[in-house]
Amino acid sequence: MMNTSLVRLAALNATRKPARTLLTAGMVVAAVALLIISMSWLDGIWGTMLGGSTDMIGHVEVAQPAWADRAHMNPLYENIEDVEPVLETVRSHPGVEAAYPVIQSGVTVSVGEEIGEHFGQVLGAPLEYMQQRLHTEDKMVEGRWFEEPDELVLGAKLVRDTGAKLGDEVVILGTTQDGSMSPLKGELVGILRGGTPAIDTRVFLPLERAQYLTDIPGGAIRVLAYGDDFSTSVDVANSLAAALPDYAVRDWTVRPPWAQTVAMMGAIRGMLFFIVVFLAALGVWNTMMMSVLERTNEIGVLRAMGLTRIGAVVLFVGEALAIAILGGAVGIVGGVVPYLLTKDNGFTFGEKTASDLGDMLPVVETMYPILSGELIVTAFFMGVLMAFIGSLLPAIHAATIQPVVAMRRN
Repeated sequence: MMNTSLVRLAALNATRKPARTLLTAGMVVAAVALLIISMSWLDGIWGTMLGGSTDMIGHVEVAQPAWADRAHMNPLYENIEDVEPVLETVRSHPGVEAAYPVIQSGVTVSVGEEIGEHFGQVLGAPLEYMQQRLHTEDKMVEGRWFEEPDELVLGAKLVRDTGAKLGDEVVILGTTQDGSMSPLKGELVGILRGGTPAIDTRVFLPLERAQYLTDIPGGAIRVLAYGDDFSTSVDVANSLAAALPDYAVRDWTVRPPWAQTVAMMGAIRGMLFFIVVFLAALGVWNTMMMSVLERTNEIGVLRAMGLTRIGAVVLFVGEALAIAILGGAVGIVGGVVPYLLTKDNGFTFGEKTASDLGDMLPVVETMYPILSGELIVTAFFMGVLMAFIGSLLPAIHAATIQPVVAMRRN
């Protein structure tokens, strides 16, 4: 009976001071909406970068240990000389759905006979990797994929810098694994534009031509393996390392740039949650403390009538939670509506910004928010938690008020 009375009294108190109630609810509404909006964009940007990058660099990488130690220098001489046995082992391993041999090397690119001054990177791999893992079905802006060994595809930035057109003879100047100069010619048959340097500054070649350019016949620099999802790559890498003890087997989380950014992103998420919760709880604390001070005499009367200290705590915390539940529901609407308005068009950084950021992280031109049911539920309960934290100290203060002292202060 007492509990029912406390609930009714808490609900009555929430309506006695509409301005203060609206202020408390507004803090919760703003916090829940801000969490949904900010986290949906953060998850969208993170998910886009992570999904695109792991598709490109593989869920698991197999390479020579010496190459892995100096991967940023891409030492061509530290290659997998005979890649077929390694491929067979990787492809037959449990948890691996696909694996591809890959060669990457820095080159200069030009149209005609002159040595080029425009730098790019050759990517030599099976056509299946180019089409399925780079998701190029909507990135081929002109032409087609190579069908003959002497054909190649260029990224849009290289095309713009060199002035190349479909059908032109493109001259590539690279190096072999022993450091000798190695020229290669090919007909430009396709142009890719992905809005990121990982696509727009590359020369795409059949694997055999890349092997010829780098003088690694039958070999590759790396083998990229894929499971059903990048989240399971750690387990796949650990078990695959036992099957290939002579090679460096690394999952995507320990390779640049993700080795640094995974921890950083977790810290950013945690910091964002903490700041929003702290500020909202501070606002709730302020309004609830005002309520306690204004109602000191009333609290004294209630204590004199038999309200226990625990009852006083329940009274004020219950009042704050009732406001928070209402505010959380409105906050969900306030966060979901902006998501619905932006989810189709996203936010476009622009080619130059994406290119500049792409030197550090795999950023694409347009990012989209991602909103999940889990995020909505989390934001709502965080709103309730804010109210609980913010009201707890004022409630404890109310519980310590002595009835006689409180009534004398009228």
